[in-house]
Amino acid sequence: MKNKPLYIVLFVLLLLVVLVMVSGNLANKKNEQSTDMTQSSFYSKDKKAGGAYAAFKMLPQLFMRNSVQVVTKPFARTFDKDSELKFRNNVYILVADKLFTTESDIDAMLDYVSRGNELFIAMNTPDPLLEKHLKFVTVESNNMQSKKEGIVQRYADETIPMDTSFSYPGMVSGNYFSAVDSNTTNILGYNYKNKPNFIRIEYRSGFIYLLLNPYTFTNYFLLHKQNVKALETQMSYLINDAGNVYWDDFYNSQHSAQSGDFSEWQVLMRYASMRWALWLAVVLMLLYVVFESKRRQRIIPDKPPVTNTSLEFVDAIGQLYYQQHNNYNLAYKMIIHFMEYIRSRYYLNTNVLNDEFIASLARKSLVPEGEIRALLQMVHHIQLEENISDDDLKDFYNRIQQFYINTNK
Repeated sequence: MKNKPLYIVLFVLLLLVVLVMVSGNLANKKNEQSTDMTQSSFYSKDKKAGGAYAAFKMLPQLFMRNSVQVVTKPFARTFDKDSELKFRNNVYILVADKLFTTESDIDAMLDYVSRGNELFIAMNTPDPLLEKHLKFVTVESNNMQSKKEGIVQRYADETIPMDTSFSYPGMVSGNYFSAVDSNTTNILGYNYKNKPNFIRIEYRSGFIYLLLNPYTFTNYFLLHKQNVKALETQMSYLINDAGNVYWDDFYNSQHSAQSGDFSEWQVLMRYASMRWALWLAVVLMLLYVVFESKRRQRIIPDKPPVTNTSLEFVDAIGQLYYQQHNNYNLAYKMIIHFMEYIRSRYYLNTNVLNDEFIASLARKSLVPEGEIRALLQMVHHIQLEENISDDDLKDFYNRIQQFYINTNK
């Protein structure tokens, strides 16, 4: 089968597509039937229980400019390239399970806040670098445990008369702040154990908000009863007329300390569909290399060389002149070739065609003298005449051909 490689590639492609669809359906059914928050992504486009799609869509309504920009690179790189972050009245929101930063990220964050901006970080486990620079201490207390419906987040601000609680049946964070700098820090909220887990730190001209309960940004939490008001409460502390609002989609994909070199592949590879697509592309490329790299053109057989002997050449030229009906010219060319044949084969002088020449040619060619004499008489007749009939030309041709045949026996 000529198209066998193509059929194999198409079969493998169809098989992989079926596997992707089956795995996707199984994953969707599993997600529909489960509210497991241990795999929360906090990603702005994730519509699963642990995603932050609902929070991201609600944010524009909570700010006057009604727009939110998504960031997918480390803070230090974003701060270096985005000139807007160097002005005041900007809001940057970061939601992640565990926060992994670098020294340059922390320095950039503090520089950003010191210019009169606000940084909101919701996380389960803060980076030790952040604790060191902002002078706070956290305690992990049965972090990420499943809990029946009950109070999971309470907001209480001593500066304003506010005391609001929110509950839902799902994962809760037991982390809390055990020590803060009271000169620059205000406590804004508490966890289900009534321990402080939401604080605001004043840093020069700006503010840093730290929340040790990122689940308040998940779809499952916000869509439960009236919990959307919890998001409104948290965002109410931020600048309402912020010049720019940023949502970070980089740190929620980090699961280990950064190496310093960032690649967008880290974000892409965390999605099952994207991983399947990449592996599918690799498999198809390998199949193409295996099957299409083979030689497909058949071996061209050797063509026998075209024979081009003197006699065949004469015949070809004769046919050409005969078709033009120039008998004299054709006969003249035949005489020239005949004389050249005698000179080259028998080494005889053809300038004088006398009896001595006839006897020498007959002796060397073994052709009777009578035939040679008749042939030479025709040569002499043709040289004197300009108009030669077709019959005379054919007779002359036959005599020359008979001479060639007799001398080549």
